[in-house]
Amino acid sequence: TRLVDGAIQGARRGAALTQRLLAFARQQDLQVKPVDLAELISGMNDLLRRSVGSSISIETSLPAALPPALVDANQLELALLNLAVNARDAMPDGGTLAISLREEEVVGDDGALGKGAYLVLAVADSGTGMDAETLKKAVDPFFSTKELGKGTGLGLSMIHGLAVQLNGALLLTSELGVGTTAELWLPATERRPERPAEAELPVPQAASRLKILLVDDDALIAMSSVDMLEDLGHEVVEANSGSQALELISSGQHFDLVITDYSMPGMTGAQLAQAARDIHPALPIVLATGYADLPAGTDIDLPRLAKPYDQAQLAKEIAKAMARETAPLLRSGGDAVGSEPRLSKANDVSDEIGDGACVV
Repeated sequence: TRLVDGAIQGARRGAALTQRLLAFARQQDLQVKPVDLAELISGMNDLLRRSVGSSISIETSLPAALPPALVDANQLELALLNLAVNARDAMPDGGTLAISLREEEVVGDDGALGKGAYLVLAVADSGTGMDAETLKKAVDPFFSTKELGKGTGLGLSMIHGLAVQLNGALLLTSELGVGTTAELWLPATERRPERPAEAELPVPQAASRLKILLVDDDALIAMSSVDMLEDLGHEVVEANSGSQALELISSGQHFDLVITDYSMPGMTGAQLAQAARDIHPALPIVLATGYADLPAGTDIDLPRLAKPYDQAQLAKEIAKAMARETAPLLRSGGDAVGSEPRLSKANDVSDEIGDGACVV
């Protein structure tokens, strides 16, 4: 049991590292919605206070009637927590952590930020600060001023990547002996925050047993995904390439659903989906990928399963796919729907960034 627990922890750490790298590469799959930032920060008050400790006082300035910001609430909470922990580490003898919100208008395009209204989330500490040379490297991946074992060097790079992917920016100012201020500039919106959904789609149970074709060229991911699907009560047929999956579909076997990796040698998941839809136009297909944005020339509208995924996420996407009305959804390279698929050879790289971990 101890060794299994260690393996699970290692997988989770690998998944977290992958998500951070994707965030820096601006390719994580974000759920962007209008969010009330003052409400989000207030809701994190207890967590922030416990994270920074009793020697640090937290001051907040959250004006009323600010517009919502277009962000991924979960990722922004992680970013704010990360900034607070960085501030704590910069104040070993205690100090003050100031968190504030304000609205700013960018009149012209200054390169980092486009024209428009922004909400600025500022996190300032009274800690040790950084010199100009250190400040230049602060958002570089794996750069850290902390001692060995106390920092990955991915915190600020992840926040920087998140801000850019949200069409905002991370601005840092610092002075030795005075402290550091991190400002997250996030696009404002007139849309109102959404209220929680009434109810989640039901998770498929054994009573709604499906026959699923699982396609992935990575043997370990395929094995763990098959195990998760069978544990959910489904019958699973495994294929390790697009061409093998297409043979199974063409053979006349009935499948209720296809779950396919995107990046595979020879035939991508998008090409497989197009070819499968030519045979069975109403066949539900879920695309599993670590990319938020697929390569240029791929025009695709399929349910996405973001890698790395766990069993609950897998079940949720299956339920959504089965509830969704199917229709011809895919075109490749601007070709008209119904034209012959162009199966250009993929490169020899077996998987894109983000395909390397599957948390069971």
